[in-house]
Amino acid sequence: MQWFLYAAAGLVLCGAALLVWMTLIEPRLFRVRRIVLPRTQSGAQDGLSIPPDRLPPLKILHVTDTHFHGGGEAKLAFLRKTAQESFDFVFLTGDLMERPEGLKDCLEMAEILRARLGSFAVLGGHDCFFSEEVTPKFFFLRRRGPPPEHLRQPNPVAELKAGLAARGVQVLEDQSCIVRVAEGRDVAIVGLRDAFVFELDYDAAWRGVPAGMATIVLAHSPDVLPEVTSRGADLAFFGHTHGGQVRLPLVGAVVTRSQILHRRRVRGVFREGRTIFTINHGLGAGVSTNLRLLCRPEVTVMSLEP
Repeated sequence: MQWFLYAAAGLVLCGAALLVWMTLIEPRLFRVRRIVLPRTQSGAQDGLSIPPDRLPPLKILHVTDTHFHGGGEAKLAFLRKTAQESFDFVFLTGDLMERPEGLKDCLEMAEILRARLGSFAVLGGHDCFFSEEVTPKFFFLRRRGPPPEHLRQPNPVAELKAGLAARGVQVLEDQSCIVRVAEGRDVAIVGLRDAFVFELDYDAAWRGVPAGMATIVLAHSPDVLPEVTSRGADLAFFGHTHGGQVRLPLVGAVVTRSQILHRRRVRGVFREGRTIFTINHGLGAGVSTNLRLLCRPEVTVMSLEP
């Protein structure tokens, strides 16, 4: 009987240590994931590479799912260190703010992150509303649409958009913007609303994008993937999945938060058609669901190189 008590005590201690790791340690182990895409003539036929006639050499910082809710000093310190590098583009792909108290940190992040060619953002559902309840957060892990009104409270999304714009970050909501990236070369940046919450107007988003122009798409939810692929985008940056947030050996992501992505595709880089997609783990999570396992919080630095 004594061995059973020792085994039970060992399991309790292991469980307690795992809980401490998941809630207090790993969520603060921020890292930079670096991705290099070669620019080769073979392009789409050569795996993860870009034809040189589509995009010039670029260095892109992708930040997503910061979920600021106040007290974001650790994330901001990490972003200040990251911002010591120079970037051509900074892309923010939504769920930047979790609670109204996080607005100040979002705007400070916009001050920190600067780019030579411009900073662009799309917003997620959490930027628009939040919930004090834990239950709807789990109930809506896969179901599309916002929580019922009685389970959500508004976030200051208008102040967020105005503050980002005042700091040089262009927020795109089913809209596009043409950017001159090199002499005689333009790129369209297309920003989509959060497909997990809203109905999207893809035609409006691509309106004004000349046929055949190199295109980079920003979206919060990856469930826009089929439409982005069919429209022939070159690059696409997503958030929302948190990389699974809790990952198990051999199993991978426990929750995908996507209606179309297999668990193997909720993080990293992959090609679909001619489009190269990237999804990173994000820097944060909800106040009551901020736990991670084998899925460190991160930002992505993507380099398109000769």
